[in-house]
Amino acid sequence: MTVPASPHVMNTYARLPVALVRGEGCRVWDTEGRCYLDALAGIAVNTLGHAHPKLVSALREQVATLIHCCNYYTTPDAERVAARCHRRAG
Repeated sequence: MTVPASPHVMNTYARLPVALVRGEGCRVWDTEGRCYLDALAGIAVNTLGHAHPKLVSALREQVATLIHCCNYYTTPDAERVAARCHRRAG
């Protein structure tokens, strides 16, 4: 399969000849139905995998509450998570 360069998406990287349509855990599927191990994890963005029910539920809840808040503001959840990470990391 050849994936043409898109006139609408910035061509930051050379695209691989695969068009992904879905993921589950550490696996992804292309438009041809082939399954791959997602060894890139979205370049370290999807390290928790794809479509895990607990993650999907947590994301839905968060998006319904506050989808994004930049670092100009403080959010109690961000402070709580940062403190937890600090405790665990030492």
